[in-house]
Amino acid sequence: MTIVHIGKLPLQVPESGSTEFVFELVAQMRSMILHLVSRCLEESLETEVERILGRKWYVRRRHAKRKESGVYCSRCRSHQRQDFRRNGHYLRQLALHWGRVNVQVPQAKCRCGGYVRLKYQTLRPGQRIWDDLELEIQAEYGRGLSYRQIKVDLDDRLHSSVGLRTLNRRELSLGSAESCFPLLGAGEVPPVMRVDGIWITVMFASGETKTDQAGRTRLVKQAQKVPILAAQGVWPTTGRTQLLAWMRAEGEDAASWQKFLETLYEAGVTTENGLALLVADGGSGFRAAYENVYWQVPLQRCVFHKLRNLAQALRLPAELDHQAAHAYRTEFLRSAAHIWQALDEAEARLRYAAFCNTWHTRQAKAIQTMARDFDHTLTFYAVQEQAALRGENWPALLLRTTSPLERMFREFRQRYRKAILFHSVTGLQAVTAQLADRFS
Repeated sequence: MTIVHIGKLPLQVPESGSTEFVFELVAQMRSMILHLVSRCLEESLETEVERILGRKWYVRRRHAKRKESGVYCSRCRSHQRQDFRRNGHYLRQLALHWGRVNVQVPQAKCRCGGYVRLKYQTLRPGQRIWDDLELEIQAEYGRGLSYRQIKVDLDDRLHSSVGLRTLNRRELSLGSAESCFPLLGAGEVPPVMRVDGIWITVMFASGETKTDQAGRTRLVKQAQKVPILAAQGVWPTTGRTQLLAWMRAEGEDAASWQKFLETLYEAGVTTENGLALLVADGGSGFRAAYENVYWQVPLQRCVFHKLRNLAQALRLPAELDHQAAHAYRTEFLRSAAHIWQALDEAEARLRYAAFCNTWHTRQAKAIQTMARDFDHTLTFYAVQEQAALRGENWPALLLRTTSPLERMFREFRQRYRKAILFHSVTGLQAVTAQLADRFS
């Protein structure tokens, strides 16, 4: 056997060329890691006890400064650390990323004989799964793994059984919040903010009950679509984007949007703090809320949504075959997109007039769709000019569309589709909170 010393722990490696060599080596490494992790946790706990009591091992209580410790005796309620002394340890099992370890947790006792309730940062009261493993469980669930898939991996790693209810409880604890609106001050608010919504199917209780085959009373649930409203910040000078806030709403009506925008305003996203442009689609609910809350902020109508509406309003000639119809649609949309590729607003308006003259006889409905709130699709030109006066270059690609926010929603949809639907609002909010953390 070859002896490899790491600190005071010897790692014994068999001098064999068989496949068992790797397995035995990994087993010894795992055992050593668990031992070192246990020692590290115990050292951290001892350091905390030393801080609470104000003295090291074997230092008499009278040498400690008279000061309240932040903990108290369960019998006499004393907070004076001169009244407390160490009282051995108790054994606790803890599950970590590397496996399950035994940790000697220090105890303390009061001079009256009462138990002192120590508060540790290293461990929470009753904690059996440590923070690193909890974060790993949340990350795996956020990637779309089911509770049973996570359980199989944990059972193999910990050599014990982890309950599905335990996993579910830990995930649902993330879903207590229906929204997230961090407070922002001057210098933190992005100059440009994109807003949009994404719809998800959730099961809601109908108020009725039924009896299943096992004789249990079950709530009758019905599927209902609800939106997640989101705001994405953009810093055009650097190209940085960040998810600012999200909220589960009842719909994309004016009331829901107004609540969302008002909360953003109260969180500090204002013109006084640096907001210069708001980018959104053409929903009527949002427009009504915008005029009530952010009327002083220039509004940019998303060009991508405008082009999508044009494609829906397009009427293809009946005599065209599939290939000719595709070419006809492509020509129409490219000529429309050419408008917003102009270098300035004057040139864009000239291209718009030429586009209308070319297509108004053949596509009257599409031209009406184009004319609707067309001026708002050109707002980004004025904002660009104002930034140029300050010596800043704001690319048009970052100002005229919510497409980057839609691309972020694409990852949200991929995760939501794995769930197919959510059986509770709490589950939806837990997954949304995990996804939002990745983009915040």
